Amino acid sequence: MRVNARLDDAHARKLDELCQRTGCSRTEVLRAAIDRYYSEEATEPRSAADILRENAFIGCGDADPELAREYKQRLTECLANKTDDHR
Repeated sequence: MRVNARLDDAHARKLDELCQRTGCSRTEVLRAAIDRYYSEEATEPRSAADILRENAFIGCGDADPELAREYKQRLTECLANKTDDHR
């Protein structure tokens, strides 16, 4: 397929600079740009949980297993103790 595209001066300069830097033709640079853009758009976005799992962030801490259930009570006690210490 042949494509005819209009580029403003800034994009034309960028395209020419990429061609000079890489030694590739305009066609090769545009193909590579399309491939890169396609691969970014074609992949499904990862969830925050997936990113944290991949980086071994989830499960990296140690705490009392009951903390999730008792955190409000423990926080209240901790704050009460802190208030008592300053009196």
